[in-house]
Amino acid sequence: MRLAKFFFSLLIPLITIFFFSSLPAQQKTETKKVTFKGEVLDLACYIAGEKKGAEHKKCADMCIKGGAPIGILTDDGKVYLIVENHSKSEPYEKLKNYAAEKVTITGVLYQRGGLPGVVIESVEPAK
Repeated sequence: MRLAKFFFSLLIPLITIFFFSSLPAQQKTETKKVTFKGEVLDLACYIAGEKKGAEHKKCADMCIKGGAPIGILTDDGKVYLIVENHSKSEPYEKLKNYAAEKVTITGVLYQRGGLPGVVIESVEPAK
């Protein structure tokens, strides 16, 4: 009986290790440095009502400066969430001044749960 308990006490940890090591590595995230050109979006209005462009500039400016999440709509129609780099907030703060305008940003692209996000490193008006 003691031998059975001993083997059972070893079996559970081994099964647990095997199970978790065989799961897909969903926590791994590939990152890469990117440069995008596109329109600065107020994501609150864009997601809820697809509002964008010059006719939405005043509202987008107010929403972004009020704390709404910021996105970039690229020329090929893709939208990326823009995230502040906590150790270098200046580019994100600068981006807030370009609501509904075209910019070029660089940063590091992450994919989490199907959501593409860019930790911004620089922003300039698009040329």
